[in-house]
Amino acid sequence: MAETNARITGDFNWRMPKTIPSFIEGADAKAIYDGVKQFGGVWYDETSKVVKGSNIPIVARIDTELRGLGLRVANLADLSRPEVMEMVRGRYYSDTPALILRSIEDSHAPNRAIISQLVPVVEQRQGTLKLPVIINGFDAVSSEGGEGYKWTIVPRDDFSVIQDERLDGKYNGARFSDVDELGLPKFDKGGSRTFYARNQGISRLYLDRYLDLNSYNEYLAYSDEVGRVVVVSGEAAGENFARQYANKLKAEQDARKNALDKWFERSMADMPGK
Repeated sequence: MAETNARITGDFNWRMPKTIPSFIEGADAKAIYDGVKQFGGVWYDETSKVVKGSNIPIVARIDTELRGLGLRVANLADLSRPEVMEMVRGRYYSDTPALILRSIEDSHAPNRAIISQLVPVVEQRQGTLKLPVIINGFDAVSSEGGEGYKWTIVPRDDFSVIQDERLDGKYNGARFSDVDELGLPKFDKGGSRTFYARNQGISRLYLDRYLDLNSYNEYLAYSDEVGRVVVVSGEAAGENFARQYANKLKAEQDARKNALDKWFERSMADMPGK
């Protein structure tokens, strides 16, 4: 076994990713589950301590809850990060807390109440209503009675609206490989991924297990057990993780050095003539 130079501590300028992803699993998973179970379509596995299920009210509520910790649910750009795609590939789907609005009429009746809530706010942000848009920065709260779902959308202070022609339903089935800084596809006929787009109303937006981006699904509250909410750290949490990782490396290096020192002392003690 080669002896490590005692002057080497592992304290390098580590290039850590700006975001670090995780599913909703571990020590905080049960508390997250308790905060969203009223929406339905979510399950908690006691054995693995993982939350299963993904839909719009679930991801919106979790995103709002985590913002104060410097964390967030994966946004559209995050869903095309290699580390996130590898978590989802071949097994899961994962919603981002965003809605795509393409028209004020919707053939899926429960969506009409959501659209009626959002249109005045979207129009206020834009000055004049211009569709299609991607909507970010909202919470979901339970709402008994009325039409549609048993929850409603509440704009947050960071509510935002981005109009982009690429969101139009005419791009349903368009291919792409790369995305821009917003996470919107850069369409390319030779692309390896597919963008699915509804041609009316409102839809959710998620990464499917084939790594395609899907905004075709009008069922905002549908969820099943292969859904996984991906959460990511903000930059501050990433820097903290880097410090913790460097400290962990140093502690491991110190432990190895101590073990080597003890082994050397025992070896010298057992040598013939000692």
